[in-house]
Amino acid sequence: MTITASGARKTTVLLADDESAIALLLEMDLTRRGYSVLKAHSASEATQMSEACSTPIDVLVTDWNMPDMKGDALAHQLLQQRPEMKFVLMSGYPNAAEAINDFPKNQAAFIAKPLTPSKLDSMIKELLSTTNFSRTRVA
Repeated sequence: MTITASGARKTTVLLADDESAIALLLEMDLTRRGYSVLKAHSASEATQMSEACSTPIDVLVTDWNMPDMKGDALAHQLLQQRPEMKFVLMSGYPNAAEAINDFPKNQAAFIAKPLTPSKLDSMIKELLSTTNFSRTRVA
């Protein structure tokens, strides 16, 4: 968690993607948009970061297809310790969208790769702004 000069808490995003270029691009853009970003290059690294972070993590943004664990399995694991956390699943595989069906509809969203950082930002804001968020799939 990061506190701004005005005393407001920044939204914290845990970003997990094994593709370094994508992770860096998204980290830079989300940081520029005012988010506090924790970047992990694997599911195991994201798990370690979550365990080490003593402050709230508002949103997990994760790739679906990572070498050590699927993104939806990572979300299930992290939600055991952080049930209030929302998550966005990213993937270039269209069938990965079905993976969010096992989550409460106000907790999960799917966005297809390739994606634009502005679409991701909009999805995060929408996901955090409502408890009645429907399982949006953005192409």
